[in-house]
Amino acid sequence: MKKITWIVASMLTIGMLTFSSCSEKTKNSADETAEAAKNDAKENLDEAKSDMKDAGDDFKSKFNEEKESMKTDIDGAISKIDNKIEEADAKMDKATAKEKDKWKERKMELQKEKEDLKESLNKMQAETDEKWDNFKSETRTKMDKIKADLKD
Repeated sequence: MKKITWIVASMLTIGMLTFSSCSEKTKNSADETAEAAKNDAKENLDEAKSDMKDAGDDFKSKFNEEKESMKTDIDGAISKIDNKIEEADAKMDKATAKEKDKWKERKMELQKEKEDLKESLNKMQAETDEKWDNFKSETRTKMDKIKADLKD
């Protein structure tokens, strides 16, 4: 009986050691998998950095294009106001005293609008991308009001 117990215990011990120990092949496979995962993570990180840089460059480019477009629009509006001021001056020369007062008032309104746009133009140069959307909206509102005023 002792012999059978000893044989069974030996077989169980050998079986446990056989099944619980890692083979060299399994260990190498695990190392390769870990190395591949490390390389994939590095590649993904590099790709993400590149994508973020590209997105930043695209944003900066769009921001600069919008600023340049806004500058062009403001310059155009100022030029139109200058033309209207010249028209007001020409009409004042030919107007009666009562009409001159009307044209002087109109000229002052136009000069005020022109100064507002120049102020916006100066502010625009210092605007950062964080405040850009708010600035752009305010300036577009001013310009829409001025365009409507110039049509009158």
